[in-house]
Amino acid sequence: MADNYPLWEKKGRSLQKWIEKSRASDCPYPISTFTLTPKHRDYIVDRTSVHLDASLLTALNLSNANSTYRQVSITLRDNSPPVWWIGRTGPGVIFIDDVFSSKRSDDPYISEFTKAAYKMDFPLDSLRNVFVPNVNEVNTLSCLRKVYKSQGLHYPSSTEQTWEPSLSEFNALLGTGIGKIVAAFVLCAWGQGRKRIARIVTFHIDADVHKLYMRFDLEDM
Repeated sequence: MADNYPLWEKKGRSLQKWIEKSRASDCPYPISTFTLTPKHRDYIVDRTSVHLDASLLTALNLSNANSTYRQVSITLRDNSPPVWWIGRTGPGVIFIDDVFSSKRSDDPYISEFTKAAYKMDFPLDSLRNVFVPNVNEVNTLSCLRKVYKSQGLHYPSSTEQTWEPSLSEFNALLGTGIGKIVAAFVLCAWGQGRKRIARIVTFHIDADVHKLYMRFDLEDM
């Protein structure tokens, strides 16, 4: 049977297979040993305590309103091909706010920076949700618009849409630029057959086209 979303669905199925099946072969994402410290030799690591706005926590269905979060910024110390990771970490949650890696870079992958950023303050196994706010990656937006249109959904919409692993739409979203980063993170953090992406949730805050959120929920296998 032909894929409903041929540009993305096959990639997503491969990623999901590598994540969920410990014996699936040819997985290109080994467990990462890369770690970060506040005074790293190669990277400038800035960490600042922040509190998330109560209205944002409500919109994201997060209950830990009194928790302290970290604003984390990771950039290179030298003039190598640029790479950066900017996000926020909190108990059980990580926000991937702004990331970039030059194709000429030989630094760790964005997925490895994501793992290292969370582990600086929290035990890795405590992570339950990965948020990607203000999604503007062209490949991902193109897929999302096609998914919403094919399902007869209004875009943008403040109504949450939940995509389960059994759906073509889930595989398509996992095969996008954003989905690949999160899938690669799961694999480089835990390896195959340990954690699964239980669902992908997409929504706009206040139907603002510039505030598209993607949430990836993680569960033990």
